Amino acid sequence: MPIEFTFTPEQEAFRQAVRGFLDKEVAPIVAAMDEREEFPQATVRRMQEEGYFGVPIPEAYGGLGLGKVGYAILLEEVGKVDASHGTILGAHTSLGTTPLLYYGTEEQKRRWLAPAARGEQLLAFSLTEAGSGSDSGAVRTKAEPHGDGWKVTGSKLYVSNGKEADAVILIAATDPARGPEGGITAFVVDTDLPGFSVGRCEKKMGLHGTSTAELVLDGVELGPDRVLGEVGHGFRVAMTALDVGRVSLGAASLGGMEAAASAALAFAQQRMQFGRPIAEYEAIQFKLADMAMRIQALRYLVYHAAARQDDMGTDPAQWGRLARQEKTREAATVKCLASEWASEVIDEALQIHGGLGYLRGTPIERAYRDARISEIFEGTNEIQRLVVARDLLLRGI
Repeated sequence: MPIEFTFTPEQEAFRQAVRGFLDKEVAPIVAAMDEREEFPQATVRRMQEEGYFGVPIPEAYGGLGLGKVGYAILLEEVGKVDASHGTILGAHTSLGTTPLLYYGTEEQKRRWLAPAARGEQLLAFSLTEAGSGSDSGAVRTKAEPHGDGWKVTGSKLYVSNGKEADAVILIAATDPARGPEGGITAFVVDTDLPGFSVGRCEKKMGLHGTSTAELVLDGVELGPDRVLGEVGHGFRVAMTALDVGRVSLGAASLGGMEAAASAALAFAQQRMQFGRPIAEYEAIQFKLADMAMRIQALRYLVYHAAARQDDMGTDPAQWGRLARQEKTREAATVKCLASEWASEVIDEALQIHGGLGYLRGTPIERAYRDARISEIFEGTNEIQRLVVARDLLLRGI
């Protein structure tokens, strides 16, 4: 399919509005947030009030109805300013609201999706456990039949927004012997239910404004209305959400690359060595050129993938097998390339800054720490290559 994309005037207007908001509300607090390692409650609240936590959700369910392209625009702009805010937003929207929109009943959409899209609730998504990371089908948290509902017992790790979330999309084993094919179910779990608690919160290299929490479920009782999608088909729910998340992660990475490259370009034009700006040296020019080429290539990939997801709609029952395969392969490609290119661009931007770029508290140093996780979460890049390779062997180039 040809890669072509142009933004509508409305989309460009949305970009400018987001940019102005972020420059005014978010940029001034990022350095202090990172240093104190605090969840940015005030700015998250302001973003919720602006509707930014429901950008791709239809207006009928409380969102702005701007689709995946509008959502990618938002995350690109957020990525230019701060990766922590982008992670909070992505965990809520890509991984939290997507399963509800795609697989939820009408009642579930009204009960959980609409408040989340309006910014009244914060969502999280929980799949990873101590024994299931890349092997995401090896879930050991159990959901056992209990009356007409379920009782959930186990623990989850590395949950973004886990400390602050009002509800969690949680993946549990309902028939462990069957594994991911028929043995895993997705549930909506309110965090104020008896038996639910937040365990330790991890200290991290980067993303200091986000919580990365352990969740403990000690016999949490759930009614049948908490099952998201079909019993036994939770793995499909999770993978569908991750396809959306991997493209949006690409958009956030794109924003981070643009910010780093712009800072490096400005610095290179000002920094004098041997009597002239370092931008006049070919060694620096080649670095800047490589940055610009990666940014341009990724921009096409991200928005092409986002537009294709919009075209597919939000009803998985209407997707053909080929369309589903292409979507998954494309999302894996975007995520893998975006995260690696972002790390490379930010690393070269730090190199151009020299010793200044290595100092704690500078934007480029923070970006360097924040970027590294993108090659790991939402599926390691090794898994993304496996996804692409398996599809390649099945369908060819």
